[in-house]
Amino acid sequence: MIIVGWLIALDHNTVFWVQNNLVNSMITPFMKNLSWLGNTGRIWILLGVILLCIRKYRRTGIAVFIALLFSLIIGDDLLKHTVMRSRPCIDYPWVSLHLHMPATNNYSFPSAHAFSSFAAASAMIKGIRSRWVLLTIVLASGIAFSRVYLFMHYPSDVLAGAFLGIASGVAAWYLSGKLFLCYKKVN
Repeated sequence: MIIVGWLIALDHNTVFWVQNNLVNSMITPFMKNLSWLGNTGRIWILLGVILLCIRKYRRTGIAVFIALLFSLIIGDDLLKHTVMRSRPCIDYPWVSLHLHMPATNNYSFPSAHAFSSFAAASAMIKGIRSRWVLLTIVLASGIAFSRVYLFMHYPSDVLAGAFLGIASGVAAWYLSGKLFLCYKKVN
């Protein structure tokens, strides 16, 4: 029980450290835009569609969509409604927000932005293996961090989302390979 209390305190202290030391009017518009890119996985859906249109990367595009589906089912449908952790902006309503206040039943754990971003990025990393790999990691990390910066998630929400996303992206890559093998056998 002491460890759980210590972890919760670390989580709260870290989110407030970010608020007190990193949030400023020059960075906030950039963070809002990063967060917007992650809303509903929009940037990852766009990249997945582009990959589907390129024959060489079609399997990667399929893996991205499978990974996003895992993120939706595991993160949004299952874990958020099982854990039901409130967001920092709900727990501490006096902290000024740069985004609209979410509903109290819009739960925090795990971060869907982090989950979907790392899921899609991991699927892409497995399939692309080029100079774009670093860009996907930086983009996923930026989107995930923006959620702590904007006081929408605790750091543990983001870390859990990232770890679950990586696992889902890798699983999606291997599942897309199985689908491709089945497709080749049929044709």
